Amino acid sequence: MARSLEFERTKVLEAAMKLFWARGYAATSLSDLLEEMGIARSSFYASFGTKRKLFVECLELFGNRTLTIVANDAKKMTPAAMPRAFFNATVLEVSQRRANHGCLLVNTMLETADVDPQLNQLASQKLNAIESVFARAFKQLPDQGAFDTAYSPEELASLVMTINFGIRVQSRQKGSQRTLKPIIDNSLSMLGLSSA
Repeated sequence: MARSLEFERTKVLEAAMKLFWARGYAATSLSDLLEEMGIARSSFYASFGTKRKLFVECLELFGNRTLTIVANDAKKMTPAAMPRAFFNATVLEVSQRRANHGCLLVNTMLETADVDPQLNQLASQKLNAIESVFARAFKQLPDQGAFDTAYSPEELASLVMTINFGIRVQSRQKGSQRTLKPIIDNSLSMLGLSSA
């Protein structure tokens, strides 16, 4: 008689995501995952299949959560304030330990660049979706009358995501939030975006 899966899937998926986020895909072993998730090997295979399938699910979860942060900001604040709110929510107003993990999507792009085009593409697609939300919001900037930039909305969104990429790499180097804040402030200021 087969045993039922005795765990809450969302909870163990969250645990796996945090472990991948801290260590990366290649450095996280199946044994590490089983211990962190608190499930048996048979339950793992029955529910997730393989480490790779689990990682894809974790990337989807992480990407969708980040996208939700940006999409919610787009509904409740001015477009110029969105990048600041994004960096506050994901870098400056989280624990130092979490900030030092960087971004699972950026980490994955760097780790898989030359070794796994499919995982690399998935991470890239998630980051592109976030960039698209910024670009759509930035299209409203000229209509506000108080904003003047040499960049198109798409270029501005791309620059914000380039800053994001650099900040995440810097944070993985154990950069403190105190040292990251002026980099964010100065970068957004150069683009004419709100630092408030």
